[in-house]
Amino acid sequence: MPTSSHIFYIPIVFVLGLILGVVLGRRSALVQIEEEKRLAQRKAARKSGAASADTAGAPADEPGEAKTP
Repeated sequence: MPTSSHIFYIPIVFVLGLILGVVLGRRSALVQIEEEKRLAQRKAARKSGAASADTAGAPADEPGEAKTP
């Protein structure tokens, strides 16, 4: 038969793990949502920049692309 300390220890550790999982999972989800918003803004800015460059007749330079002479 488990002792009384064992009967209290297991639920406390379980609840503590549950709380830590919720807190860390929430933080991770918020970071992912912010990253998706940032990428969507970059994509929209790139798209609007490409649209304005198409009307001007000049190609838009993408970051990280090699420029050809």
